[in-house]
Amino acid sequence: YYNGKEMKLSEETEEVATFYARMLDHDYTTKLAFNNNFFHDWREVMTESERAKITDLSKCNFKEMHAYFVQKSEERKAMTKEEKLKIKEKNEEIQKEYGFCSIDGHKEKIGNFKIEPPGLFRGRGEHPKMGKLKKRVQPEDVLINCSKDSNIPKPPTGHKWKEVRHDPNVTWLASWTENIQGQVKYVMLNPSSKLKGEKDWQKYETARKLAQSIDKIRAEYRDDWKSKEMRIRQRAVALYFIDRLALRAGNEKDED
Repeated sequence: YYNGKEMKLSEETEEVATFYARMLDHDYTTKLAFNNNFFHDWREVMTESERAKITDLSKCNFKEMHAYFVQKSEERKAMTKEEKLKIKEKNEEIQKEYGFCSIDGHKEKIGNFKIEPPGLFRGRGEHPKMGKLKKRVQPEDVLINCSKDSNIPKPPTGHKWKEVRHDPNVTWLASWTENIQGQVKYVMLNPSSKLKGEKDWQKYETARKLAQSIDKIRAEYRDDWKSKEMRIRQRAVALYFIDRLALRAGNEKDED
């Protein structure tokens, strides 16, 4: 509903509206940045006539959509054991087909074989891009990595992969760039896979070698606290906290 009147939306506009409607009972939809970003991106997918009519988010009523999703959620909770088992079996069949790959003749489990669905970006804390539209990833966005003699997966009918690469020096199987922050996302092997286990083993071996140099490193970062350069002092403080609190240094991770 817009301004109290029922409004028929185009398919894409309706889909993006449902992303917002699902979150009506969440704190995010009370935040100005979230609402502004959502409304900006929502208007971009609207038709010209929809854009001309829908000019104020506060006049939009998503409660009926929200009620629909609440009802569906309750229906899922009320499923019988038999119904849940059918869904589980169906998911297992999908995993059997798409959740494994072959590496050096060994069948290996894939960790995240499903592409992230479209939705609204949340981020951590008061992220300035919260509410922006995470677009649907198309086959044309996806880069496949496999051996030259492998059975290259076929894209959906009418589509093609962005690229098919044969790089034995990396462990990812597919990648794409998400549209919010421009970060590259990867399809990786399951942690239980042989290759992943070897990589983890190498990390632990590196950690063991650190014991031989830790006293020297500690002495150096303490000396760096007195450096005239701010950058070096900041690095030394960061090293101190990593050391004392046993922090795992790494990249920032999205909420999703």
